[in-house]
Amino acid sequence: MRMFGFGAVFVAFCAICDADIQFPSYEDLISFDVRLLNPKPLSNVTNRLLELKSVVNQVHDVNFLKSLADSNGDTLKSSAEDGSVLFADKYNVSETCRDHWNRAFTALRANEYWALKMIDSSAKIESGVLDGNTKWLGSYDECFNLEVPVKHFNISSIETQFCFAHIPLKLAYIPLETDIGLCAPKACSQRDLMELYNELLGIVQSVIPTSNPIYASYVYCPEKPEIDTRAIVAISILGVFAALILISTTYDVVKQLLSRTDRSSMKTVPDQSVEISTGEKTPLLMDEKANMIKKEESILEKLLLSFSAYTNGKKLLQVNQSAGTLTALNGIRFLSISWVVLGHSYAFIMGEMSNSYSGYAMLSKRWSFQAVINALVSVDSFFALSGLLLSYLTLKEMKKGKGTFRINWFMFYFHRFWRLTPVYMIVLMISACLGRYFGDGPVWPKDGFERNFCKDTWWRNLLYINNLFNDDQCFGVSWYLANDMQFFILSPLMLVPLYFFYPVGIGICFVWLLGSAITPGVISNVLDLPPSTFGGGGSEQGRADYFNNYYIRPYCRIGPYIVGIIVGSLLYKTDCKVKINKFLNLLLWLIFATLAIVVLYGLHDPISHPDDILNRDVSALYNATHKIVWGACVCWVIFACATGNGGFVNTLLSWSPFVPLARLSYCIYLTHATVMYAFIYSQRTEFYMDDINAIYLFLGHLVLSTMTAFVASVAFEAPMMGLEKILLRRRQRR
Repeated sequence: MRMFGFGAVFVAFCAICDADIQFPSYEDLISFDVRLLNPKPLSNVTNRLLELKSVVNQVHDVNFLKSLADSNGDTLKSSAEDGSVLFADKYNVSETCRDHWNRAFTALRANEYWALKMIDSSAKIESGVLDGNTKWLGSYDECFNLEVPVKHFNISSIETQFCFAHIPLKLAYIPLETDIGLCAPKACSQRDLMELYNELLGIVQSVIPTSNPIYASYVYCPEKPEIDTRAIVAISILGVFAALILISTTYDVVKQLLSRTDRSSMKTVPDQSVEISTGEKTPLLMDEKANMIKKEESILEKLLLSFSAYTNGKKLLQVNQSAGTLTALNGIRFLSISWVVLGHSYAFIMGEMSNSYSGYAMLSKRWSFQAVINALVSVDSFFALSGLLLSYLTLKEMKKGKGTFRINWFMFYFHRFWRLTPVYMIVLMISACLGRYFGDGPVWPKDGFERNFCKDTWWRNLLYINNLFNDDQCFGVSWYLANDMQFFILSPLMLVPLYFFYPVGIGICFVWLLGSAITPGVISNVLDLPPSTFGGGGSEQGRADYFNNYYIRPYCRIGPYIVGIIVGSLLYKTDCKVKINKFLNLLLWLIFATLAIVVLYGLHDPISHPDDILNRDVSALYNATHKIVWGACVCWVIFACATGNGGFVNTLLSWSPFVPLARLSYCIYLTHATVMYAFIYSQRTEFYMDDINAIYLFLGHLVLSTMTAFVASVAFEAPMMGLEKILLRRRQRR
């Protein structure tokens, strides 16, 4: 009976979290188990983990495996030569699977290189298990790169596959779900491998007793996905864009070169003339500018050129800005999106760290790490910026307009929808339809980065209502876009009164602002929510409710947007000309800097020390006010810089390289998550989090996300904006 377990000798143990289960949701990725910040060792947890380590390492001990093989050498030899059935009656293991396993063991007894490599590809449980090193990835590529000599056998060669045997473990507060990677012959089915593996586990546990049986509940063998219909459609759409961009860019470049050639061939001659019989002076060479008649481009030509990567890239990289531009916004936008990338760099890698239990507990005790823990407010910076810029520009446009309504409100909404949606839907399509083809590896999600390919939820994203549902989010980071669009739709309720009746408009804005503070405060108090995804208070159920019932809801996030609308209207009314006494200016900077520090670092003790957590009422007060306060701090920086009271801060934020980087901020937000997923889930080993690795991780994500965003902007965003400009101008002329 012991012979049955021999086949499972060639297992590559890689304990990964739910390898067979779908990709984790955005909520799962940014939600943190606060109990890990202050882990309390439990004896049963420690013993269980050490038992698992002992069993797994014994399975992969070469001497132990050889002793089992040698004790059944005759059986191996017989089955390898005449193909007699081995335990087929008991376990119904396929004959081909049985033969391949036994032939592998025959090679093991002979110390053949390829058989030893199969064992070598098995993961060994290393030190640091109690610090979170619970994902033993082994050597995924080595499992597939075995060269089995066909000459040894008179049947087909042995091919390998990478599977996962799920072992259920209950370890108190530690969220450990273990899946053991199996480097096994491809001839073995999932049921074959489960039987083989459980037999081996039983043999090992007969030698090393355990407090509770360790067994595999099922085995799953992922296969490389084939190109399906949704992928073909996505590739076809991208192919159309690629063709248009290639044709347009080629035409544009050739046209530019011909234009330069024409200009260089025309030489200007200074005032040369001859006397003719009438006494008139006739120039021999007319002035170039007077002689050249600019040929107007046709509509078709303009439409084609809107896809030119040359022109779009050139415009994108320009640093010149028109007069009256709020230049400080550029620096704030890029620094804010960098902050988002920094926060996600830590959050997304959390589940793939080898020191997750100790790493975050140590980091959370640092004051400096509060800037990462509270990176959530970086999104509130964007809400404040969006509201301020909308208010400032719309009120100026209404001043120029005529008629009762001043501006075309239909175009007001259409332009926003067209500005955001095409590139958003294309990036979502790439993530949902093509994401699973971007890589492979032991932790690579079999269905890509979106739950169920977004086939039942994509329409919510198109309508910008995905933040109003509690089930799995499609394209998780898009909750922000839904909120921003909803705030934009509601904005005329504040903008119109601000233009026609400014005092009344300010009063209406403050009523909205009061509601945006009361609502999240009441929700937080009723649900007993924590002040952060990292904890600091609240009940266990409250922490589970935090994301869906508070974090993504528009009535809990609109506060900074309203603050932005109010400050934008002040800039409009004052025409950005406000003189502030230097001492008052310094006092205001100190006040807002202090408030920003309180919001950013005020949760250090409640998060780091369980005895200092906030009570229900204080958590509710923090959730009600901190986003509004942060929005006010950001808006003060913009107001001070725009009115000439920013000093060196304005000089820094108005640095010219921030101009193109700020233009890319929207596409960076859209693409950065996919860039991170592709990196994290294609890893062959776990990531050890320390300061140096974190710096390289963040900078790598930021640079690659910026490069990807540049491609997305040039290929998808800029052409759509160009099409809108061409078609709408033509319509307006008519």
